[in-house]
Amino acid sequence: MRLCYNCGARLPERERVPFKELCPKCDAFLHCCRNCRLYDPHAHNHCRSHTTEFVSDVERGNFCEEFAFLEIESSNKKPEKHHSSPPRRQNRGGGGGGSAASQNENLSARERFENLFKD
Repeated sequence: MRLCYNCGARLPERERVPFKELCPKCDAFLHCCRNCRLYDPHAHNHCRSHTTEFVSDVERGNFCEEFAFLEIESSNKKPEKHHSSPPRRQNRGGGGGGSAASQNENLSARERFENLFKD
C-alpha cells in the first residue's frame, strides 16, 4: 500500500508516479525523496543509492530516475517518521522514583552536562 508521507492518505498503486503529481488530499509532491523506498535521513545525500544527486529539499518533487515508491505493508501503519534524535531510554533501575537517574531525566541536556563536572 502507498501512503502520502505528509498526510498519510492512501494512494492508488500504479507502476510509475509522474514527476509533478500531487497528493489529492494535501497537495504534497508524491515523486519526492520522502516517499521513496531509498530515502534515509542518515545516509549520504539522504539516499541509500550511491548514484543519486543531492536534493536540497526532500519534500519537493524531483526528477530522480531511481525513485521507487515506499510500500507500506499494514493498512493501519503510517509511514515511518524519520527523526534525528535516538529513541528515549527507559529507566531500568529498581526502587523508588527518587533515584538519581529519574531526577536526571527531568534536567535539561545543558544541566546534565554541567552536573558532570561538579565536585
